[in-house]
Amino acid sequence: MESLLLFAEELERRDADLGSALDAVEALQREIEELRAHATAVAGFLSSFPEALVTLERDERAAQDARAAAERALREAEAGEDERVTVQAGDTLRAAKQWVADAALARRRLEEDAAARRADAERLEGRADAMAVRVHDVPAPAGGLDGALEWASQARGALLLEQSALARERDTIVREASELLGSVLGEPLTSTPVAGVRAKLERALQRGAP
Repeated sequence: MESLLLFAEELERRDADLGSALDAVEALQREIEELRAHATAVAGFLSSFPEALVTLERDERAAQDARAAAERALREAEAGEDERVTVQAGDTLRAAKQWVADAALARRRLEEDAAARRADAERLEGRADAMAVRVHDVPAPAGGLDGALEWASQARGALLLEQSALARERDTIVREASELLGSVLGEPLTSTPVAGVRAKLERALQRGAP
């Protein structure tokens, strides 16, 4: 009787350890997936930044050219005697100045966003380095954001294998617990939760189950 109870207790301990290990793997998987998604977004932004900056700089130069042309047109209108033309030229100049201001603001915001994304990239690279020690059999990340993304992809695959192995081992323990309890109760084998199996077994033995 005592040996059966000790075996049940050992099964409970192993099951609890595996449960904790699975929880840790799943938590790490969530961390890596969050890092991968964020790093992908940052990499995409930084990849598109040079072209986007060129486009905004081109727009800003066009706005400046339009402002210069509007200033010339206003001077010419003021030199004439047609007030209506002068008013129109003034309106055109105000619109051109607003275009210049909007274009400059858009460029500055893009450059500020790029600086923030570069800081994000450095932080994500650091996170990948820190997390790498928790993933077995995967080389440490290479430098740069691309290295962090490659590591995250490899780590995700490694953790899926580890999760699968832990789940299979836990299924084996559930089967052993079910067989143990079924043999004592003399009932058909059914899947039995491992937690509390010692107490169930003890009650069955005390009742004098076959």
